Amino acid sequence: MNDRPLKTRAANATWWSTLEIASRYCVQILVTIILARLLQPADFALIAMLLVFTTIATILIYSSFGSALIQRQQTSVDDETTAFLVTLGTGLCMAAVLWSCAPAIAGFYRQPELVPLMHLIVWILPLGGLAAVPDAMLTKRLNFVARTRTELVASSVSGCAAVALAWHGYGVWSIGCQIVLAGGLRAGLLWHAARWMPRGRFTLASLHRLFGFGSFLLLTHLLDEGFVRLQILLLGRLFAATTLGYYTLAQAAQQAPTSFIETVLYRVGLPVFSEVSAEPARLRDLLRRSARVSLFIFMPCMVCLALLAQPFIELIYGAKWREAAPMLAVLAVAASLWPLQVLNITAITALGRSNAIFQAGVIKRMFAIILVVASSPFGPLAVACSVLISNLFTAVVNAWYSKRLLGYDLFMQLSDLGAT
Repeated sequence: MNDRPLKTRAANATWWSTLEIASRYCVQILVTIILARLLQPADFALIAMLLVFTTIATILIYSSFGSALIQRQQTSVDDETTAFLVTLGTGLCMAAVLWSCAPAIAGFYRQPELVPLMHLIVWILPLGGLAAVPDAMLTKRLNFVARTRTELVASSVSGCAAVALAWHGYGVWSIGCQIVLAGGLRAGLLWHAARWMPRGRFTLASLHRLFGFGSFLLLTHLLDEGFVRLQILLLGRLFAATTLGYYTLAQAAQQAPTSFIETVLYRVGLPVFSEVSAEPARLRDLLRRSARVSLFIFMPCMVCLALLAQPFIELIYGAKWREAAPMLAVLAVAASLWPLQVLNITAITALGRSNAIFQAGVIKRMFAIILVVASSPFGPLAVACSVLISNLFTAVVNAWYSKRLLGYDLFMQLSDLGAT
C-alpha cells in the first residue's frame, strides 16, 4: 500500500476522532463545572470510591478483545461473535459480583450510602459489554464520523439529565444516573452506527487467538488503571470524603486533557501503525512525526495549567475547590510527556508485542504502586508528587523498549522533543 492512501485516511481519521473526542470532553467538562457548583466535594468522592471497582471491571470486559479485533487486519465472523459473547458475559458476571460486594465496599469506606449507589452504577458493566465489539469495528474501519455523532449525543443527553437532577437536589445520584444513562445511549447508538450483528458462532479457536494477543494488554491496562484507582482507594480510606473530593477534582482536571490526547493517539495510531507494522522504518518515522506534533501542542498546555492552577480552579469550579489547586499543579507537570508515552506503547502494540507491553507495565507500575502506598499517609499532595516521579520513570522504561524494538531510543526522543 502506498503512502498517499494511508496518509489521507490517517489524516481524515485523526480529524474526525479529534472532533468526536473534543466535543465529548467539552460537554463532560461543562457538565462537571456545573455539577461542581451545585454539589459538594463529598458527592464527587463517593462516586470516585465506586469507580475504583467499576473501572477495573470495565477493563476486564473491554480491553483485551477490543484491542485484539483492531490490531488484527483480518478477522472472521466467528472472531467477532466470540468477542461479543465473552465481553457481554463478562459484563453480566462482573455486575453480579459487584452487586453482591456492595455492602463490603461500603463497610471498607465506612459510607453506608454506597450500597444503593453501587446497585445503580453496576449496570454500566453489561452495557459496556454490549458496546465493545461495535465500537471496535467502527474504530478498525476508521469510521469516526459515526462515533462523533454517537459520543456527542450520549454525552449531551446524559449531561443534561445530570444537571437537571442536581438542580432538583438529588446530589450524588445525579452523577450516578449520568454514568448509566451515558452507557446505555452509547451502546444503542454504536450498534446502530456499526450495522453489526453477531452472525458467527463462539469457537475456542477464536477465543484463543484473540485472547492470546489481548491478555497481555488486559493485564497492562489493569496495572495502569489500578495505579490510578489505588490513589483514590487509599485516600478514601485514610482521609475524609471532602479531602478525597479535592483530589478527585484535581485528578479529573488533569485527566481531561491527558485522556483526550491518549484516546486520539491510541484510537487513530493503532490501526494506522498496524498497517505499516511489517515495515519498521516507516513505523518509526510515523512514531517520530506523531510525537513531535503532539508534544508541540500538549506540553505547553500542561505547563500553563500547572502555573495557573489556583486561578483556574477558582474561576472554573468555584472558590470552595481552591484546596485542589496544589494537587492539580503537580499532576499537570507529571502529565506533560504523556503523548510520548502513549505513542511508544501504541507502536509496540501495533507490532503485536503485547508481551513486551506487559513486561514494561509490570516494571513501571510496581515502582509506582510502591511510591503511592508509601506516600498516601502523608496526604493527597504527597500522592501527587509520587505520580510525578513515577511518570518520569515510565518515560524511561517506555523509551528503552522502543529502542529495543524500533531503534528509537531515549536520546532520539529527547532530541525530537527539543526540535519541536
